[in-house]
Amino acid sequence: MKLLIYLILLVFVGTSHAHAWEDFYILKPGQLHFERTVSQKFSHFSQSDCRSRIPQITCVVNPAQNPQESRQCQEDSSSAAAALEKIHDILPPKLQKVFCGLDVIYIENELESLAYAGIIQADAQGNVRGSFMGIRRALVEQNYDATSVLGWKEQKAFGIKAPPFVHLPEGPRVDVTLPASLSALHYIIAHEFAHILDFANSANNFICPEGVTCNLSEWNPEEFKKLTPKDGSWSALSWKNPLEPLPEQKFPLWSKLCFYGCSEQLGLEDIEAFYHQLNPTNFVSTYAAVSPFEDFAESLTFAVMAEHDDFQYLIQTPYASYSLEAKWRDSGPKKIWMQDFLNRDLKYPSPLK
Repeated sequence: MKLLIYLILLVFVGTSHAHAWEDFYILKPGQLHFERTVSQKFSHFSQSDCRSRIPQITCVVNPAQNPQESRQCQEDSSSAAAALEKIHDILPPKLQKVFCGLDVIYIENELESLAYAGIIQADAQGNVRGSFMGIRRALVEQNYDATSVLGWKEQKAFGIKAPPFVHLPEGPRVDVTLPASLSALHYIIAHEFAHILDFANSANNFICPEGVTCNLSEWNPEEFKKLTPKDGSWSALSWKNPLEPLPEQKFPLWSKLCFYGCSEQLGLEDIEAFYHQLNPTNFVSTYAAVSPFEDFAESLTFAVMAEHDDFQYLIQTPYASYSLEAKWRDSGPKKIWMQDFLNRDLKYPSPLK
């Protein structure tokens, strides 16, 4: 039942109001199609050496209409691997192992969002059979700082349309310092890996309560709102159901929170009120408040970054300043839950090949 909920939820959830999630895909084993270059034929690698897999799965591609479309890796694909290998070397070992379960890393010549991730449909025992991800090529090839990239994304929530990756003066200002002056790519990959670990380990877990009928055969928000988080799951810390936060975490402007494909959205006039309302909640960032899945991905990323004393994430409005890394360090139950999660014997996808 849990797997069915995941599959239907991510297929049918639209991109209006607070449900505008960054791309995440769930495919069946026969739906992931790509053709490697001649130089990318697999050689033997060890599960203890996930780094050696990176050049074999890095695939520069042109845009596709849907995730099931067959992709052709371009001949310069291997040139993109060096930046990913650098990220691998700095990530904690628990995240390094995600590289071993990836079937392909698409380096997208064109992409609207920053990145996306996906899994290959789990089997009847709840095991994820494979995984993949995609990243904007510019983020791999150019050393964009996190302030520019994450600030550009933050301003999208207020309807600001700017060239990548430019801050406009009328929007909220973001100032991010990553460990050892790393690029935005480090943050982005940690976020996407968090999505994969979420699904592989059932961090977000919603159930249909006993005695309640939940018809999830088609997209009906009222049916999904009947679901409740399983006790002890990540979802139970902040979410009433997959589509709504708990009453104590929901704030007036939450219904207008949207990043992509929005029918309704925050405006510049909402900036001060929005951050004032978001600040008392247990969502570590604006994007974390979008959905349980982005809540988990953002929180895991903050947990990884906050292991370094020099990590800072500041949002400034004309009249206030908000330290997100300080909010995470004081987050109590969420911080403890995430530390326990990262100390578990985690499950990882096994690549299809």
